Parts: sequence; structure tokens; C-alpha cells
Amino acid sequence: MAPPRWDRPDVFDHRLLLADPDDSHRDLVVPRLEAVPGREREGEGRHPRFQVIVAADGEEALARGTAELGVAAVDLVLPRVAGLEVVQTLRARYPDLALLAFSTVAPASEAVAAVMAGADHFLEWRADSDADELLRAVEIALERRRLTRLIEHKEADVQAARGQLAELTGALERAATLARPLGPEDVLPFDEAARRYLAGAARAFEGDPHGLAERLGVSYFALRRLLARYGVPVPRRPRGGRR
Repeated sequence: MAPPRWDRPDVFDHRLLLADPDDSHRDLVVPRLEAVPGREREGEGRHPRFQVIVAADGEEALARGTAELGVAAVDLVLPRVAGLEVVQTLRARYPDLALLAFSTVAPASEAVAAVMAGADHFLEWRADSDADELLRAVEIALERRRLTRLIEHKEADVQAARGQLAELTGALERAATLARPLGPEDVLPFDEAARRYLAGAARAFEGDPHGLAERLGVSYFALRRLLARYGVPVPRRPRGGRR
């Protein structure tokens, strides 16, 4: 397949690592990946979506893995370092990296293990598979990683917001208390606390005993008995004053 004529061959959307020991397989998929046009960018012209970096074994894949990678497609059957270990190591190093695991001969248990190790998607490469199938799998891995990181960041933001809210709530509670911690001497006996409360309430309703009774939810006569019990004068309307 002849490479397309790019206006900007130096511009790309993702640096893609292809870890694949099969020469014929690489010869099939690399030209297809390199022929995918990139997303539209104003002033950039036509450019490839992927810059493909090839590794023939697991050791080479780990050596070529960098923070600049956007996506990695890893064969689970790799020499020198197993593909499953490559997936696990790349995921630990680069949380934002989209990871596709694929294989022609690995059992289904390896596919499950690869996903548990951090792969975003798994492709079973069959005899009738073509390069477009790998391309679609790469795109799925990219989208799954994008959505996963979006959710993780949102959850982190929510947790941070909850922590900040707890701190602010604590500050509010501290501001509402005394400057120093309460001690036994700060706790008033109930009768004295009730007397002070009723005395303050009577001053607030000076000249309006019925209003105070209504506010406290008792009858006027019950209010008189309550105030008398704690030695608080009944609020009376001043002579000549308005209610």
C-alpha cells in the first residue's frame, strides 16, 4: 500500500507502539495504521493519525514505551518478556496510555488476564482478520481509556470537593464554638441556663407576654407559672407604651 501524501507528515494525533513478533503481520497492519488521516486541525493540513513505533519483542516494547505514547497494541505472545507482563508494566507506568492486547494463539484466560492487568480492549486475531479489524480495536481502546480516565478524574474531583466541604464544615463548627475548649466550669446547671434563657426571652418580648407565650408554644397562664418557677418577671406592657 503506497503511503498517502500528507501535507504535514511530522504532525500526528497519537504515537502508537506496536509490539508484534510476526514480520508478516507487521507488514500488513503498519501501512494501514500509517494511512489513517488525523483529526482536523485548523492550519495543519492533512496529517496521519498515528506515528507507528514497532517492537519485535517484549523487552524492546518496554524500552520504547515512553510517556509520549498515546496507545499501544501488544501481542500477548512475545519473546524475551511476555506480553502480559508488558501490558501490566505499561499500565503501571502510564495511566493515560490506551492499551490494546491481541493474540492469535493465547487462550481465553489470557485475554481475561490481560484486561485485569490493565488492557482497555482485547482482540482475537483470527485467520480471516485484516488490518482494519486491528484499527477498529485500537480506536475502541483509545475511547475506553479516554472515558475511563474521565470518570476517574471526575471521581477524584468529587472526593476532593467532599474533603474541602468537610474542612469548611469543621471551620464553621470551630467558629461557632468558644475560642477555647469547653471545660466543666463552662457548663451551667440546667436551672440557671433555663433562667437566663427565659430572662432574655422576656426582655425580647417586653410588653408582649402573650406574644412570648405564643412563641414558646404555651398558654399565657402556663407562661406565668414557668416564669415564676425560675424567678423571671412577667414581661408587662409599659404604661402609655405601644405594644
